[in-house]
Amino acid sequence: VEQKQQQQQQQQPKCRLCFAGSIVAKQVIMGGDGTNQYRRAVPLSSDDQFNLAAFGDYSESFSFDVGCGLPGRVYHMGVPTWEQSVHNAPLHHFERVGGSQQWGIRTVVGIPVPSPNVGRVVVILYSRHDRPKDHDMVIRLTDEFTRLLPSPKWKLVVDVGKQEQQQQQQQQVAQQEQQQDVTAASPPSEDPAALSSEVISIFGEHMPSDPSSPAFAYLQGFMSLRLLLLRQNRGVQEQDLVNTMLSSYSSYKAGGRTPADIALMLARDFMFLSQQQQQQQQQSVVPPPNGN
Repeated sequence: VEQKQQQQQQQQPKCRLCFAGSIVAKQVIMGGDGTNQYRRAVPLSSDDQFNLAAFGDYSESFSFDVGCGLPGRVYHMGVPTWEQSVHNAPLHHFERVGGSQQWGIRTVVGIPVPSPNVGRVVVILYSRHDRPKDHDMVIRLTDEFTRLLPSPKWKLVVDVGKQEQQQQQQQQVAQQEQQQDVTAASPPSEDPAALSSEVISIFGEHMPSDPSSPAFAYLQGFMSLRLLLLRQNRGVQEQDLVNTMLSSYSSYKAGGRTPADIALMLARDFMFLSQQQQQQQQQSVVPPPNGN
């Protein structure tokens, strides 16, 4: 009987959740977080718009089995969830924790919504603020989304080939998505010297000079990466970091990003990876024994 049940489970088609897209709101609600301030809507800053849009693009490369990841758990249980401090969550609980750290995502709300043709969809809201849980808000959101009657189309994915090869390919994709160790970076497929020249040229054209510009906050990333690319002699970790940045540049360029966006994203990535590298070095330092 157990063997028959296993065979039936293997024959059942698998459902995998994919992101249908994302959109960034134009306003953000401030106040009303336990202080005496009234809630008010203010325009979303250009920096917040960029970060939220970047996280939305980043999320579209992920998909989840039913019951796995935040979208998969909400889909499986059919119960809303409100999670705070996702940038500190363990990887098995929130797989996109690397992206949440890079783009400042703090609070995630998942809402299951009935759908007339696919059964259920999951709407996820993200905030760069640490929002306290609001049960009444969840109820209002659920009612509002349910009235919309979302009717997406099924996305059919056909697996061709041996099962072992498919599992190996899936493992390789998962490792590539979750890998954040800059020391494992490999050289880009294109000519590194040519790519370096392109990045140096773009940085020269789009180096922020206006202190009121959101990009000015990443001026240190612009300058440090440009100087690193101009240097001929680099250490092993520095070269790995350069390889990572050049690979990112190739991906952004292939994705049709504008030179200004590419320059800002590279400066941001460089600052994030540099900080991560410093933290790894500090953790690897063994403290001296006490003399007591």
